[in-house]
Amino acid sequence: MVLSISTWALVSMTTVPQAQLPQDAVQGQRRFTAAPRPSQRPAPLRAAVAPKRAKQAVVFVNFDGAELSSGWDDSRNDVTQIGECAGSFAPYGDGPMRDAVLQAVRTDWADFNVIVTDVRPASGDYTMNMTGPSNPFGGGVLGIAPLDCSDADTPNNITYAFVSADDGLSASEHATTIGQEVAHSFGLEHVDDEGDIMNPYVAGGDPSFKDECITIVQGGSCPDQHVAECGDAYAQNSYRELMTLFGPSTPDAAAPTVAITFPTDGQSFDNGTDFAIMVDAADDQGIASVTLYQDGSEVASDGSEPYSWQVNDLPAGVYEFYVTAVDLAGNASSSDTVTIGIGHEPPPPDDSGGGGGGSGGGGGGSGAADDGGGGGEADGGVDDGGAGEGGHDALPPGFGLDGADGGCAIEGARRCAWAWFTPLVLAARRRRPRR
Repeated sequence: MVLSISTWALVSMTTVPQAQLPQDAVQGQRRFTAAPRPSQRPAPLRAAVAPKRAKQAVVFVNFDGAELSSGWDDSRNDVTQIGECAGSFAPYGDGPMRDAVLQAVRTDWADFNVIVTDVRPASGDYTMNMTGPSNPFGGGVLGIAPLDCSDADTPNNITYAFVSADDGLSASEHATTIGQEVAHSFGLEHVDDEGDIMNPYVAGGDPSFKDECITIVQGGSCPDQHVAECGDAYAQNSYRELMTLFGPSTPDAAAPTVAITFPTDGQSFDNGTDFAIMVDAADDQGIASVTLYQDGSEVASDGSEPYSWQVNDLPAGVYEFYVTAVDLAGNASSSDTVTIGIGHEPPPPDDSGGGGGGSGGGGGGSGAADDGGGGGEADGGVDDGGAGEGGHDALPPGFGLDGADGGCAIEGARRCAWAWFTPLVLAARRRRPRR
């Protein structure tokens, strides 16, 4: 793919009021020299063509910080092409301000087929906005991003909003900064209108992506997408350009598919056998988490591919497993139950295919992800070790007093297996944590 030099320009947002700028400044837009690049550029992901509608986009607002390395942008592996931002990026901070900012970002993008989430997707492509106070460029700069015309170079850009929960700016101003930097990675440039999110100044109020052609400030670096909507390389209709790239908001009502691929239903193992539970999960937009259940109780969650858990020293008995998967819109589904035996022959497989809970709706709507998950127990979280069925605070759920008899709440040949739950969680394949 052939890219003009201007495609690699880095653009920033400034807080300096326009009246205070020196005469040689151009509307506050600051372009930085290209960040250090690897010696070899990776193969292009898409050809350089005229703007066309893309699939649904995912924007991950990373409030939790990350350890970033330098290279070609790859949000999935925390690699940034803006070398100055490599290293430890501090978290934004918790509390109601974070929730308000996330909701404001979702509102700004609600018209478009774009999912906004603060949970790192477990699969698929996504733009990541690092949202926090780590600012290597100093005062006056609120954000920075690569300018990726028509989102053609990579769908996995990393952009930056240098804001924090206690910096004194409003939730709307934080959301505007996040939205502007993300939109730069889709080829949108600065415009001369305080009511548009792409204005390079913090002017207060509640700007939006305006559905009108507005003069670009020191730009024209992505002429094809501007000409397509305004007939002018130096005018931009932010709303129409995003609508062309991603289309209108489409509710995501489709639940993911999920299945345990190993072990198989009815499989038996000798005493002392160690094995891995392996899972396939897929969704048209992306998986948020996969959660494992044993005998009806939640064991652990996995937030990234491959989805698997190592099982060691499982006592003799018969066990039932199923998994749930939740997608980025909160839709949930459950796999069929797999019954296995350790030192025992399990019952014959049930050909009726009774699952662990079926599928559930949730999310969709305006394309904004519900960070509460798909409802029920399929929220991807690990049980925090409450009182359990018997109400004993020192024991995990399902263990301890069971009413009249006391003892283990798992009956029959399925012996009390909680001793292996901790090793199972600790032995889960270590991979990049969800942030």
